Amino acid sequence: MELSMLVYVLLIIALARMLGEAVSRINEPPIVGELLTGILLGPFVLGAVVPWLDGMYESAFISDLADLGIMFFMLYVGMEFSSRSILHHLRQGVALAAIGVVVPLSLGLVAGYALGLSGTTLLFASLAVSVTALPVTIRVLKDLGVLQTRTGSVIVSASLITDLGLLFAMAVILSGDDNRAGYEEAVIVGTGFLLFFVLAFLVGRYIVPRMYSVLAKMQTGEAAFAVAVTIAISFAILAEQMGLPPFIGAFVAGMLLREAGKGLRTWDRVEGILSGVTLGFLAPIFFVMIGFSVDFGDIWGSVLVLVVLAAVALAGKVLGSYVPARLSGMGSNESMAIGTMMMGKGAMELVFAKLAYDNGIIEKELFSVLVLIAFVSTLLAPIAFRYYYNKAIMSGEVDVSECSTKNPREPLLNE
Repeated sequence: MELSMLVYVLLIIALARMLGEAVSRINEPPIVGELLTGILLGPFVLGAVVPWLDGMYESAFISDLADLGIMFFMLYVGMEFSSRSILHHLRQGVALAAIGVVVPLSLGLVAGYALGLSGTTLLFASLAVSVTALPVTIRVLKDLGVLQTRTGSVIVSASLITDLGLLFAMAVILSGDDNRAGYEEAVIVGTGFLLFFVLAFLVGRYIVPRMYSVLAKMQTGEAAFAVAVTIAISFAILAEQMGLPPFIGAFVAGMLLREAGKGLRTWDRVEGILSGVTLGFLAPIFFVMIGFSVDFGDIWGSVLVLVVLAAVALAGKVLGSYVPARLSGMGSNESMAIGTMMMGKGAMELVFAKLAYDNGIIEKELFSVLVLIAFVSTLLAPIAFRYYYNKAIMSGEVDVSECSTKNPREPLLNE
């Protein structure tokens, strides 16, 4: 390994932890500091004056660490998140996902057409502004201590359904303009999605109970940790083979392991190791790399496109999520908290934009616009969510005792 790679990793981790700690002192989640780290170390700020940093942006080693980081993070979250909680709020999640996609997608089609976009480019741009970034959303909810609340469960359920649906749509569109090819691709992708979740259900039903007895025989947390990581990687590989992102497989594996590991004497040690490796090292690299993707140089000629699509991406997602939340009986402040959290894009919009750019469907300028929208929405989502969730707590719409911290009010309220 080249020495420069180690220096790059050192810069990323050190600055990410410093800024993460700094923003946490003003009651903002650490992810905000990590995203700002990406901007500062990125090609538009320090990269513009320190040519030596160019190797960091194109490094396959850093990119692989980031991919590993998001997989470990989703495993970690899955081990803290109950599958029963998602199923309990599945009905609300489906409604929220459906309306939360239809509204920004419709507005995106109208706005994109008015801006001169057409064909597959128009459809891709509209889909990209409709996503919700599941990994980023879960990270924010965890940082704020509300992941396992009713609000958090509804948001995670809706985000998971939204991203799976849009991944399916993207896969079909990428198959080409031929109707028969699109139909065949839809069948293949749909079958892959279905097979993965059927297999996950079967593992949870028949293998997880036996997994408990295996883990119970482990004498050290390190051995149990190795088993957990092996299972997560296996699920990630299976998910990728079925057409899903690997991190979805890691997330599902984490939830299954949670059911298998509860009550084991080594489990606290497993969670401690995973927390240190993930939150202290690997996950920040992934979130910093989102900031690397922001290239302001390509934006100046597309300011109108940026403003219009950003308005659609933010306002459309908030409105599309607020309405079904209110109709389900939630209060106005809690509904706004859900809507603002659902507007975060981050990882998924970057994935969609990269797919479109690599396939020649969108130009570099539109790619940069979508990346900047992803960054801005990811930065604004936790700030707006905390504001409205505070109001929901103060108005009695949310039971503050649900928060998963020793002092549940501390992560959210400036008191």
